[in-house]
Amino acid sequence: MSQIFVLCRKWFPGREIDVDCMAEAVFLERDYWEKMNIAVANGIAKAFNP
Repeated sequence: MSQIFVLCRKWFPGREIDVDCMAEAVFLERDYWEKMNIAVANGIAKAFNP
């Protein structure tokens, strides 16, 4: 649960922590890492397939 509070502070530093804030922070964190995964995979593919 404390990890969710940390995510809320990361994504919404000035916002009050409530259920909506926690849900949005988890969504944004998952979305960020999914896009990062795709970007890294594309970078690796580009590096090895000229």
